[in-house]
Amino acid sequence: MARTKAGDFTPYQKLLTLLQEGDIVTKDEIESKLGNDIYIYKLSTYVWEVKTKTPGVVKVVKNGRTVVGYQITNINDVKAYLKSCGADKFVPGQGLLKPSISKFANKPIKSLAALSAKPAKVVMPVTPIIENEVTEITD
Repeated sequence: MARTKAGDFTPYQKLLTLLQEGDIVTKDEIESKLGNDIYIYKLSTYVWEVKTKTPGVVKVVKNGRTVVGYQITNINDVKAYLKSCGADKFVPGQGLLKPSISKFANKPIKSLAALSAKPAKVVMPVTPIIENEVTEITD
């Protein structure tokens, strides 16, 4: 389950409100309308959640191998779902997301000296050379 504040809608519900009319919605349209509400780089995950957690049947529109847009094929079931969970009242574009930042991005390292690391002593073990004598056995 996605972590949201109480009363907020999950990202896949926000995406579903945009797709609910049954028209083909391109990825650019999704980014322009929901860019402040959902993380666009997780779009495929949100589409998967629509397919698995809702009664929505999503058709993927492709140009060759690249995904161009998405379309809902069962409009009435999706509208009934959105009404039952209250997501039909969602208005896109009103949220403001914090930028997604890595935990490790707080302290950028500019040089190896900044790490104040000490060189380790590397001791290579000496392995004795074993010479095998080959003897020929004749009868």
